[in-house]
Amino acid sequence: MEAVVGLMLMILGVSHGGETYCDGRQNGTQCYGALGGTVVIRLMDNALEIFRYDVKRGSSVIFRWRNKTVVTNEIKDRSVFSPSDGTFRINDLSRNDSGQYDLIIFNSNGTKLSEQTLQLFIEADNLPLIAGVLSALVIVLVVVLSVIWALKKKQRNNKPKEERNDQELTYADVSIVQQQRKQTEQRTNPEVEYDQVKFSARPQQTET
Repeated sequence: MEAVVGLMLMILGVSHGGETYCDGRQNGTQCYGALGGTVVIRLMDNALEIFRYDVKRGSSVIFRWRNKTVVTNEIKDRSVFSPSDGTFRINDLSRNDSGQYDLIIFNSNGTKLSEQTLQLFIEADNLPLIAGVLSALVIVLVVVLSVIWALKKKQRNNKPKEERNDQELTYADVSIVQQQRKQTEQRTNPEVEYDQVKFSARPQQTET
């Protein structure tokens, strides 16, 4: 059950108060937020270890981190960046926040080290989020039930074989006992066959 809850939080991270969490450290991540709510996007493990980090939406850089300092933040009035855990929190979400975000990391020489994208979807309410969570839950339950069914089927396939061996041994023992008992009865109660014997009458002798 904990694994299911963990997977649900990992995929959508729905929590109370219209706040959602999204792990954007993987390329191509899809994040969801509720209109007027808050989304917390994990951009990296620790921003303090990265010299320069840009977040672009379209062709515009909306956030730039350089040498342990926030240089640019176009939505600073409704956002908070936490460098210790690399999370970017956006409050009061609007439909204009939807779109593709490019996350680019540079070294101190200005050389691009890596680039990844994430898609942010802003929904009118939490129903799409709940639907996504339920879909993820159904998938996990199907997988778990399939594994359990496969294990039980394997156990059933093995169990009859053992039972058949036991039954064959039991049947053999019973057959031997019955045969021995039959032989004993034959020795103690031998059958006697009677044949018909004919006697001829002797002629009577007369006394002289």
